[in-house]
Amino acid sequence: MNTAKDLEILIVDRDRELCRSLSGVLEATGCRVHCLVAPLPLGELRRQAPDLLLIDVPADAGQEIDLLRRLGLQRSAHHLPVIVISEDPKLEYELLDVFDVLAKPLDEDRLLENLALLKARRGNPGPYPSLGEVDLALFRDYLVSHSGLHFDRRNALLLERGLQRRMRALRSPSYRDYLSYLEHHRESRQELKKLLGLLTIGETYFFRYLAHFELLREVVIPEVLERNRHSRRLRIWSAGCSTGEEPYSIAMLLRERFPQLRDWQVEILGTDINKQSLAAARAGSYGPRALRVIEPNYRQTYFTVEGDRFRVVPEIREMVSFEYLNLLSGSMPGAAGDPVDLIFCRNVMIYFQPETTQEIIERMSRVLRPGGYLLLGHAETLLNIRHDFSRVQYGGGFAYRLQETPAASVPRPEPPRARIQPVVLPPPPPKPRPAPAPAPAPAPAAEVPDLAELYAQAVAAFEQEKFKTASQKYAILLRHKPEHVGALVGYGFLLANRGEYREALDYCLRAQQVDDLYPESYFLKGLILEMEDAPEAALAEYRRALLLDMQLVMPHYALSRVLRRLGRRREAARELRNTLRLLERLPTGSDLVYGGGWTPAALAEQCRRDLAQYGEN
Repeated sequence: MNTAKDLEILIVDRDRELCRSLSGVLEATGCRVHCLVAPLPLGELRRQAPDLLLIDVPADAGQEIDLLRRLGLQRSAHHLPVIVISEDPKLEYELLDVFDVLAKPLDEDRLLENLALLKARRGNPGPYPSLGEVDLALFRDYLVSHSGLHFDRRNALLLERGLQRRMRALRSPSYRDYLSYLEHHRESRQELKKLLGLLTIGETYFFRYLAHFELLREVVIPEVLERNRHSRRLRIWSAGCSTGEEPYSIAMLLRERFPQLRDWQVEILGTDINKQSLAAARAGSYGPRALRVIEPNYRQTYFTVEGDRFRVVPEIREMVSFEYLNLLSGSMPGAAGDPVDLIFCRNVMIYFQPETTQEIIERMSRVLRPGGYLLLGHAETLLNIRHDFSRVQYGGGFAYRLQETPAASVPRPEPPRARIQPVVLPPPPPKPRPAPAPAPAPAPAAEVPDLAELYAQAVAAFEQEKFKTASQKYAILLRHKPEHVGALVGYGFLLANRGEYREALDYCLRAQQVDDLYPESYFLKGLILEMEDAPEAALAEYRRALLLDMQLVMPHYALSRVLRRLGRRREAARELRNTLRLLERLPTGSDLVYGGGWTPAALAEQCRRDLAQYGEN
């Protein structure tokens, strides 16, 4: 049967071996075959005007990959389907804009199936319409069922772009046709994994959230080492590792600060649902932006320079393994009875609905060793999800510790806490408080620093999560100028981040004694009251902050959070819209004042997710 009659096929390879082996097979189906030796000029490709480009991509595939990249940039070539043949099976998950990637030795039945499908889909299928409500619902239900990822109208554009890229690559004429292909080839051609590679985006960098790594260094790892001193084994899992910066950062920290682990069995596993990200993680090569907060000694010791790239040294790469894992349906590390000591799962749950998050946390708790730690993102919490975790705070970071069973429970000392040095300030408002330490002698006039510059440095350190540096800068500033309102509030935020809410409230009230029109002080007080489970009182403080400055972003978002907690959904949605409006007006590159680790883009996306739960776009 001539399933692909009259297709014009152009085969491109370096030695014509592919052409010799396939010409007879293809011509037997009625195709007309032409062969060219790589590299192929784009002008020749336009002259030939084939219906299909079949290209051999060898191990040293620089020329061929460059050709495919240039084809992707050529609008005139968007109609041309491409089939890649390669000895590298990973290319199937990296070349997501080609019709198919066939591994060697060649599966001829799959090739012939491709030809039949191309005959049925001949021609340019685009442009595609926007994703309608019915099709959105179909894909939403399918993806939630098979991956746990949740898409609705607020993030429909991300889904639409991913769908259209795969549809264009497959010459699919409609969303419904692609859904049928996805259902039929979910496993046989790993189409779901390919689509997911276009739907999950992980912007990360080395040692992101420094406070978490301080917590790891000072509390978590020392405790785990003591507990595991007999087994001499340490297992760490980075779930949603993206391009690998997080697990590599963990490996560097262990190598740098815990030399005793050199004769331990240390396993660090990174998993992700995006196979493109995993390929980049295994390569371990990064641009300068990924190293933007790393300490100079780490850069010099654990990276080699390759042009304008930085490659993780082999001794660190060998400490980390990477695997594909769907958190909803895959088998979790430790499920076979070999539990893990520490799970990093930061900024992953934002992709899931609350019920899916609860299911995933439940599964993680079953593979986490009793007494083990779970680290979530700054904006993620186990509140109302699990009650068998206790919150452990150190500096500006926190983690959740799984309760030990009675049989495994052993007395342990309180983890060390990095105390912020007290700053001598004017007396607090009338309220029983411990007496402050004696004031140091006033600094000589010649030693007074530039206070404006010192404050700017403290704020910058706080925003970069260098909390120890920020604490030192604020302390110096307040010794020279105890009535500096910004420093009082900034210092209060540092204390609140540590969970020292009573002390933080002191600084907040002292700031208001100096200037009761400083809006950030009311925002800080609201956060403290919210953390102390006083939502109505927190609501009043957030509103006071906004009465003084309606342009502050974070009080609007905090207000929406409390209103939602109180069941006032309409008002919560209004504050989310206010937050989005302000975020959209921010100049490019702006930071959020006391943003709690949020970037403007990430907070905007979260607002849209929250609004979607109220049925709003």
